[in-house]
Amino acid sequence: MNLVPADDLKEITWSIDEFRKKCCGGKSANWVRTFIFDEFPETDYANGGWCIAPHKQLGQRSTTIFAYEATRWMEAHKYDIDWNARLVS
Repeated sequence: MNLVPADDLKEITWSIDEFRKKCCGGKSANWVRTFIFDEFPETDYANGGWCIAPHKQLGQRSTTIFAYEATRWMEAHKYDIDWNARLVS
């Protein structure tokens, strides 16, 4: 099943694409930003979380996610996320 032991994720960072594919069932980057990063501000590194520049703020080239912390948080909050939410076009 291509599972990676949690300890092997320490010191690993992911892009938004890697995170959405590995932890969010392939949801779009905009979906992840809206329904995870915006709904749960504690994920933002500025708030003590595991995601640097969730919206690619000025001065940041891209979103950076600490894999180990992100996977632990996702496991603890998987039932808090509205996986059926849809982006309004």
